[in-house]
Amino acid sequence: MATNSRYSLDLLNQCFSRGQLKFQDLDLRHLSLEGIKLPFVEFIDCNLQGLNLSGAFMPGGVFTRSCLRHSRLNWANLIGTDFFRADVSAAQLKRAILSGASLMGTNFQGSLLQEAVMAGSDLRGANLRQANLRGANLSNANLQGADLRHADITNANLDGANLIGAMMPDGTYMDYGVELLTAGSE
Repeated sequence: MATNSRYSLDLLNQCFSRGQLKFQDLDLRHLSLEGIKLPFVEFIDCNLQGLNLSGAFMPGGVFTRSCLRHSRLNWANLIGTDFFRADVSAAQLKRAILSGASLMGTNFQGSLLQEAVMAGSDLRGANLRQANLRGANLSNANLQGADLRHADITNANLDGANLIGAMMPDGTYMDYGVELLTAGSE
């Protein structure tokens, strides 16, 4: 991995306004990008630790293998975003919109995902240990092999979610799907 180059908010905006969408090995630690509009931007192997992206508009973004530990993404629009193998541990994503996002292998350990919208997202193999998912919408999400141990899923919507192979909050393992039919049905 190359050495991360320190960027300023002004330089990031200048590059983006000139049409640059892909950024690699950047160091944007502890900057505030609150409310920024960066649709389809790509951050690959970037250090975004402690970054403030609250209210950001970043649909279709990419955060591959980037570090967003302790970052704030509350109310962010991240529809269809790709967080493949990103570290988003201990981050705040309260009411963030992550519908249709690719979150395979993403580390959300200890993150606040309260009331986040993750409907239809791919969370295969995601680490959601000790995450706060109270009231989150995980309907039709793919949670195969996800680790939900000690996560708070109170009032979370799991309708249609695929939980095969997931470790549940109480430590139980979902090893198969069961569809129960009422007696006499075909």
